[in-house]
Amino acid sequence: MNCLECDAQVAIPSDAIQGEIISCKECGTSFELVKVQSGALFSLRPAELEEEDWGE
Repeated sequence: MNCLECDAQVAIPSDAIQGEIISCKECGTSFELVKVQSGALFSLRPAELEEEDWGE
């Protein structure tokens, strides 16, 4: 698969599972693996990372 930000190749591990977070090695963008309805294939969607609110 290709990164949605920089179009670099993103390797998906053979033992990947639904919801796993992977990162692009080129730009560092994080993606969540989402199962495609047709079989064991995955698609990428931008990961929603929780940030600390530091009491704000």
